[in-house]
Amino acid sequence: MPLVALVLKGLRTTCVERLKGAIEELLPILKDDGSTLDVILTEQIKYSEDLDYILGHLYSSIREILLSGNLYETPVNVLFNQDARWLKKHMWDLIVVDTALHPLILDYNFKKVKTVDLAKPNIDSDTEVKHEKNDEEHYTVSALGGTFDHLHDGHKILLSVATFLTSQRLIIGVTDQELLQNKKFPEFLESFEMRAKNVTGFVNRVKPTLRVEVVPLRDVCGPTGAVPEIESLIVSRETESGGRFVNAVRKEKGLTTLAVHVVNVLGGQEEDGWKEKLSSTELRKRKITYK
Repeated sequence: MPLVALVLKGLRTTCVERLKGAIEELLPILKDDGSTLDVILTEQIKYSEDLDYILGHLYSSIREILLSGNLYETPVNVLFNQDARWLKKHMWDLIVVDTALHPLILDYNFKKVKTVDLAKPNIDSDTEVKHEKNDEEHYTVSALGGTFDHLHDGHKILLSVATFLTSQRLIIGVTDQELLQNKKFPEFLESFEMRAKNVTGFVNRVKPTLRVEVVPLRDVCGPTGAVPEIESLIVSRETESGGRFVNAVRKEKGLTTLAVHVVNVLGGQEEDGWKEKLSSTELRKRKITYK
């Protein structure tokens, strides 16, 4: 079960085609059972909109190559704004590092290292989007919810943006089992305990300083309709209307309304119902196909 890390500066300075080539060379290693690919970004990210954009492009580009090797379930974790102490706790079997960042490898624990040139030949500074305000850790308490079955790239983007915006406490509603009766291929749904464990594990990997509270969702609002300390709600583009409903309920109860942050759906478009390239339904369907 090889643990592989790919270290790059950031999306703006990385040639996506070279990145895909580097991933393609890793396919034979990543085909081993239990393999994981961590992508570590060394450039600090200051704005949630940038993070959403960067994660969408990275997860999509990397998964495209993994799917070409029939690697639907190989976990990919994009790690950003990492404290060096967090990274020191992990050991990788192989680290692939951008040539320009080779001096940084002393910050990591690894068995083997390989350098590759991932730099974009020409970087246009005009393409950099200007923002008015840094919104990292803008909220003390945030919330989000979902089924989180067979935790995949889209879930990870949603959770990552939530960790970025939150400084102390993140409340995650995970849909309880009794509300999942109408899901397709229900026999392959993970238990509530497994889904809660996977969500907590990922958040702890991305930002171990956060206090994570996982609660079972038994209605649309869950804790967002009752907990006064919550300041923000992170939703996907396909569930944006749920944010409006939550705020209507809070207003009726005399609670302050929440700042709603909308995260784009990975590979989705409004015309196709925000259908993702790789969804939980597709992963459950594959369990039947390859049973």
